[in-house]
Amino acid sequence: MSGAAGAGARPPEPRSSGLDIVFIGGTGRSGTHALAHLLGRHSDLADVPIEARFHCNKRGMPDLLDGRITVAAYLAKLRGFWWHRVRVDGRPRGLYNLMREAEFEAALERFAAAWEDDPVAGCRGLFCDLLGPIAERRGKPGLIEMSSHNVRAAQTLLRLFPEARFVHALRDGRDSAASVAGKTWGPRRVGAAIGWWADRLRAIEDGVRGSEDGASFSIPAERFHVVLLEDLVGWERERTYADLLGFLGIDDEPAMRAVFDSGMTAEKAHLGRWRRELSPPGRALVQRRYERTVVALEREGNHAAPVLRAALDREAARAGR
Repeated sequence: MSGAAGAGARPPEPRSSGLDIVFIGGTGRSGTHALAHLLGRHSDLADVPIEARFHCNKRGMPDLLDGRITVAAYLAKLRGFWWHRVRVDGRPRGLYNLMREAEFEAALERFAAAWEDDPVAGCRGLFCDLLGPIAERRGKPGLIEMSSHNVRAAQTLLRLFPEARFVHALRDGRDSAASVAGKTWGPRRVGAAIGWWADRLRAIEDGVRGSEDGASFSIPAERFHVVLLEDLVGWERERTYADLLGFLGIDDEPAMRAVFDSGMTAEKAHLGRWRRELSPPGRALVQRRYERTVVALEREGNHAAPVLRAALDREAARAGR
């Protein structure tokens, strides 16, 4: 294993955060990539160009810190799947896109040494070692990471970065389901994919609200924001855009506005694709299932339900129902 430290020497300390971190997450196929690309055009924010995943996915930092996997198992997945993998379409993915292998191994060595004294600080340092240079190279004080599991892992990420902010990229369940149904890794039918989407919203709810030793807690409201993709690219676009900037405490800038005007559109977001891709009977079935699902999420107190209900009500009003 390569690294900066000499034989027998303790490796250098992992870098501290010193970053303004924004985590974007969602159910998958919900606009996380588009949001990260948009915000990454701001002069204060650098977007990580891939889903890094090592900090939030299964067998990642949440499982490691909660004792469900060992450090050895975690490092093995880092050096394997998260370093380099090939998707079913033949396209490679992984952290190898961001750094040289020697830099990667040096970061892992620092993490392994730091873990012995302070697991939380070790995980924080590893995240900053692997992703912090992206912001440094661009001369920006903030970093945006867009792994879809970020909000599900919010309680762990708040332990690591108490000042972090979270954006839940939410998408209408019908369009999300239509998008998922076209992939190899999800349900093949739109109706079934609505159930998949709802179950992921429930998992996200567990990440937003949790309990420990009998006490309940949630992400502080000032650190959590929901953006409905259909509002950002549709009828509510200017208000939704302004609300997002206000939450992040940043001003509109020409580079970001250019992406918003040209890239964040109803056409490019495939708004309403579920209607175009289904027959009239299929649309009616999906509509009924979706409305029942939103009602169920409301009864459960899911944080996304009020946003979804408001969108359905606006849709009904425009249709004259």
